[in-house]
This record gives sequence, C-alpha cells and structure tokens, in this order.
Amino acid sequence: MLKKNQVIEGRCTDYTYNGLGVVKYDTFCIFVKDMAIDEIGQIKITAVRKDFCYGRLLKIIKPSKQRVDPKCLISKQCGGCQLQHLSYPEQLSFKQNHIQNTIERIAKIDKKVNEVIGCENPFAYRNKVILPVSTGKEGKIIVGFYRYNSNEIIPLEYCFLQSEKANKVVNKLINLFEKYKLHKDIRYIMLRDMQKTGQLMLVLVTYQREVDLKDLVKDIVIFEPNIKSVIQNINGERTNVILSDESVLLYGDKYIKDNLCGLTFNISAHSFYQINNFQTEVLYNTAISLADLSKKDTVLDMYCGVGTIGLVLSKYCKEVIGVEIVQQAVIDARENARINNIENATFICGDAEKVSKQLLEEGKQFDCIVIDPPRKGCSKQTIETLIALNSEKIVYISCDPSTLARDLFLLKSNYNIEVIQPVDMFPQTYHIECVTLMSRVKE
Repeated sequence: MLKKNQVIEGRCTDYTYNGLGVVKYDTFCIFVKDMAIDEIGQIKITAVRKDFCYGRLLKIIKPSKQRVDPKCLISKQCGGCQLQHLSYPEQLSFKQNHIQNTIERIAKIDKKVNEVIGCENPFAYRNKVILPVSTGKEGKIIVGFYRYNSNEIIPLEYCFLQSEKANKVVNKLINLFEKYKLHKDIRYIMLRDMQKTGQLMLVLVTYQREVDLKDLVKDIVIFEPNIKSVIQNINGERTNVILSDESVLLYGDKYIKDNLCGLTFNISAHSFYQINNFQTEVLYNTAISLADLSKKDTVLDMYCGVGTIGLVLSKYCKEVIGVEIVQQAVIDARENARINNIENATFICGDAEKVSKQLLEEGKQFDCIVIDPPRKGCSKQTIETLIALNSEKIVYISCDPSTLARDLFLLKSNYNIEVIQPVDMFPQTYHIECVTLMSRVKE
C-alpha cells in the first residue's frame, strides 16, 4: 500500500486524457505531471485515493526520446500548458491515441481515427488571453495564470502561446496598474489579438463600476496604437464567470475585425471565436471538404455563434440557416452576413433543439447539418431532433472527445461514421478538435 510522501521509482507506460503520465506500481496507477512514455523517474506520492495515486516527478532517471526542454521556465508550475515537455510529434500521437481509445470505449465504434492535422507553428497562436489579477503579500500586483490544480496565480513574464505584441501589452498593463494604484480594482485582463488584421481589443474586468481608468487607457493606447477597443466589464460576483453582461466602452469601437477564410468578421468582447486563427481555417476547410456541398443544398448550422462556420459554408450551398441561443451572437452573425454581402444565410435566436424541432414541423428539409456544440455536447433531445430531421449528412465539430463519443453512440444506429479527422487547435495543451462526417443509414 502506497503512502503519501513515499518516494518510489517507476516507468511511465501511458497518458491520461489530460496528459498526465501513468505509472503502474503494484496494483496502483500513479498519475504524474510532466512525464513521457518509457521514461523512468523518481516519484514522490502526493495524494492517495482508493484505487490510484497522484505523484510528483522528483528526478528523471532515464529520459524518454520524446522529451524536450520546455520553452517556458514556469511550464511545470503553470496550469496553462500540459504538454510542453513532449516533442510536437509526440503531442499529436498522444491526441490521436486518446481520441481512438475514447471512440472505441464510449461510442463502441470500430473506426480508425485519422492522423491529427498539426499546427505549422505550435507557439504564439492564441488570439485571446484571459489573465487573473491579484495582490501579493507585499502589496505587489500579480498577473499570470493559475498554478496547476490551484487558485494561486503564477506571475507571468512571457507566455509563449501568445504573440510578442500581446506579451508586451500585458507587461505594460502591469506597470500601469502599479502606477495608478489599481491593485484592488482589476479582476481580470482579457486581450484579443487578431494577427491577420493586427487589431487588438482590451477588456479590463473590475469589481466595481467606479474605477478611474481614463489615464491608463490613454497610456496603453499610446503604447500600442493597434488597440482599437478598450472595454470595462464590471463583475463583482464571486463565481468563475469571467465576463458579466455589464460593460462600458472606454475607447474606440465595441468590435474589432478579423479575416477568416476570405471573409471579414466583427468580434466583440463576448463573441465565441476560435482562439487559433490559422488552424481555424484548416478546421473549416476540412469541414467544407467533408461536407462536399452542392449549390442545391440547404444547410442547418446549429450552435452557429457569430456565424463563422455558416457564412464560410454559404458560398458552397444554396442556403444556410444558423441557430444560436445567445441573442448578441445572432445580432453579430447578421451583421457579419451584411458586411460580407452574404444574402443566403439566415440566423435565428433560440435553443438549438427547439428551433430545429420547429423547422421540422414547418416541413423544412436539410441536406447537411453542421453542429459545433459547447464542450458538454448535445442533449438527448437534440440528438433525437437530429435523427428526426433525417439529413443526408451531419458534420459534427467537437472540442471534447468524450462527449463526441457519447453522441456518436446515440447516432450510430441512424448514421454511419465515415471520417473522424482531428485538428490540433491547441498545441502544448491536451485539448483537441475533431471534425466527424456522418452519412444517413440507408433503409
């Protein structure tokens, strides 16, 4: 029986879904951060559960051939990245194996998962960063990411997942917070950085509305003229929700612009927008290729957000109908259609399952349904509606292999799983996107 603080020697034989190394010792599995397969290490047991343990890697006795030195000096402490110690080919292999195992275990489908489409540059890809702000024991302001499995903030000097420009803006903000004594006023920094247009949006989340940010805004815009929007968001609620519904525009416009797949999009503070611009184009082009649309086809875009997927698809089909429950997102989607002169896309505000059912009752037929649900996947009612809609094809874009597999299990009696194509949108982390093509089972 292993005990807390016991030190053992073990070999990593596998990975968990979130990239922890798996070390088997007697009848226990020990989950260890920052280990690679075939690596032998000295491990200190940090927590003991009934059937498994957690451990901390004290020393590498025999390194894996897949181990690399992380670029980031605080990658071991920071919870932002989980895989910087692995070579990029090993990261892609880990993700493909994880999806394959999840599909086989949950969906009960014998289908080979395609190799992951990797990212040309696995660093400096994020177009959005959210950083918590706090005050240290000596009264010094702390801005960074949360320590792994903790609410403690690790001070950030340079994040290799965001652009050099974004890093400079963040460091300047830290200096300005000190200069204007905003230690107890700022809760989060959110920065959007659209690398194709060069435009930035800064959102300062404050506990209260009555905060004087006038001089700070003036200074930061002079420092980085590409900041086209500065917004104060007021959120005093003690929850893990970052942005509230209450915002004040402090400078510029409430939108910034980005280019994606040849279209222009307005991006607001609350917009859901994929965080890797370049891989998003790969993701959408993969979906377009798999959908294989014709100019006679009508497409239903469920969970359409600000309309990115539907508008990109619109030039390949006769009509697109997008459904989204967030009213502001629908307003943004309609505006995005207008600024791109797209007239064959309609956007409806409402629950995806209810609106789809209403469209079904109205006799609307769809040749292809594109779904890009939140991480929790589709409800059983939505799955039932998908089946009832009886579309020839479904293209399912998922950011969570386990909920994708669960939904495929519910759909597989009515739809053949043709292709499962992962796209690495989030290098250095365990997260992965999948595009799955399904075709209706012929009676």
